[in-house]
Amino acid sequence: MIPAQDDQPFKSSRGDFYHQGIITKLFPSNNTGVVRTQNGRELTFSYDLVILCGEAKSALDLRVGEQVGYDLGWTSSGLRITKLKTYPKAQIDSDLEKSEGQRR
Repeated sequence: MIPAQDDQPFKSSRGDFYHQGIITKLFPSNNTGVVRTQNGRELTFSYDLVILCGEAKSALDLRVGEQVGYDLGWTSSGLRITKLKTYPKAQIDSDLEKSEGQRR
């Protein structure tokens, strides 16, 4: 008998289906921000066009260095982040502790 494998191969390490990244820049005066993907690529988003879900209720709740999930879409300006999911602080801290233990 073949062992059962993950039924959801596209699930992220957080258990959802979002790509994972970190907010690296926020430009409140331009209403834009930048997320660095896990492979190092930087993708932009517009406060006015991005859909926020999770802990952040407005663009003012976003912080540089915050880990986020994101979804992409094509806009007239090219590939952009169309949806951002922020995670509870307790979940982020526990994920960091797990990954720090694996680095040793």
